[in-house]
Amino acid sequence: MARQPDHSLAHRRHTNPVLVFGILTIATILEVVVTLFHLPKNILVPILMAIAFVKAGLVAAYYMHLRYEHWIYTAIFITPALFAVFLIFILVA
Repeated sequence: MARQPDHSLAHRRHTNPVLVFGILTIATILEVVVTLFHLPKNILVPILMAIAFVKAGLVAAYYMHLRYEHWIYTAIFITPALFAVFLIFILVA
């Protein structure tokens, strides 16, 4: 008798793309709401950049499937992003 595959691990490994889409939609709505407050640019830009980095991370992790790959691919994605944030702080100062 052939052994049945264990589907419980496969089910836990993948995330519902509609849930990620919902989170991205909420983040986009949050970006629009933040811009309606007419905050000073030195406060508004870092908030929008943070939301954009979170959204980019979610897209890379779930739609580009980096979450399920080897950790080095995630490091390759995160390192330039951290370097960009570092450069922003250096240039602002």
